[in-house]
Amino acid sequence: MSTSYPFFSEISIISPHNATYRDDLLTLNITSLTLFKPSTVNITIVYSVDGEENVTIPVEEIPEVRLVTVTYANGTTETVQGEPPFVPARIGGWVTLPELPEGTHHITVYARMEYNNGDHDFIGLDSNTVYFIIDDGAPPIISALSLENKTYSQKDLALNFTVDEPTSWIGYCLDGQAYVTVAENFTLTELSYGSHTLTLYANDTVGNMGASETINFSTAALFPTTVVATASIVLVTGITAVLLVYFKKYKH
Repeated sequence: MSTSYPFFSEISIISPHNATYRDDLLTLNITSLTLFKPSTVNITIVYSVDGEENVTIPVEEIPEVRLVTVTYANGTTETVQGEPPFVPARIGGWVTLPELPEGTHHITVYARMEYNNGDHDFIGLDSNTVYFIIDDGAPPIISALSLENKTYSQKDLALNFTVDEPTSWIGYCLDGQAYVTVAENFTLTELSYGSHTLTLYANDTVGNMGASETINFSTAALFPTTVVATASIVLVTGITAVLLVYFKKYKH
């Protein structure tokens, strides 16, 4: 026969707590109180980060001096050091968490206690969850832009780029106009002939904004080859006519 039996107190997550951390390597530290010595019960505590697979936390008793007041039959009282099951025992455990990416995370700790007194199996269950943020404070780095500071002969230009971390938003500003949101590499279309500026921006998952270098480029039409050819023919024809006139005059 099994009987539901709660922990004396809930699982306390000492760290991490509901805060923002710069470091992506954190330590999970937990404590709890039970009415039984850990050596006399079977206690299992596991944790899960962001809903991933459960990982076991090694548990040990944390020695504490706990005083209780005892009343004897003659009515006198005495303060003595208590022992479970008369006073709760504190247990604790810690483990280094895996490296976590920037963003919002949550950790849930689950605990199970089993105790058999010879007649009954007592089972206690408890859990606790904390939410926290990893933010290294550094903006995303935008690089490897395919556009260069030069003049292009076409009005449609592809822009390829890379960002060194996950993002929540990417956009660009062309010629000081309003931001345009993009999801990935894109193409600027129907650019007017002339000078242009372009800057790419990106927000990481916690709101740090990074900006690329500003690219100064131009678009210009190629000089028409037919015009060049016609001009050359006219020039050659004109020179030939001048020479013919000159030689005729010289001959006479």
